Amino acid sequence: MVDLEPYGFANSLEQIWLRPLDGKAYEVSCIPFRVYGLALNDVVELDSDGKRITGLLRSSGHRVFRIFLAPALSVPESSEVQNSITRAIIDDVLEAEWSGDRHVAIDVPIGCEVARVWAAIELLAAEEKIYWEWGDVEPFRR
Repeated sequence: MVDLEPYGFANSLEQIWLRPLDGKAYEVSCIPFRVYGLALNDVVELDSDGKRITGLLRSSGHRVFRIFLAPALSVPESSEVQNSITRAIIDDVLEAEWSGDRHVAIDVPIGCEVARVWAAIELLAAEEKIYWEWGDVEPFRR
């Protein structure tokens, strides 16, 4: 679990899937949606209770590209935007996870091209159909 309160989400936690490694190290096994500074395959440490991430031990070099569909979109518009984003993700051969039908997190490994995703994002953002950000605009902090 990651405490999101330092990021402005009072009393909020994000569940992060972890794979145990040696000793106290764990590998992030999902694409984080809300916490800043963590990405797929990063190695982290946990608190003494083993319930919360306390630090980033080693970055994987992956980045997270997050997209949120505008709440004002109608159901047909939302579906069209989802399909556009999903096609671009598939075309760029990227991994992604959806949280509900309006929030997608995309894993971007080192050196991976995101040309099709970026083209789709530029168009959809210009039309104010989505909001987006990189997940590493701030470092991880407890």
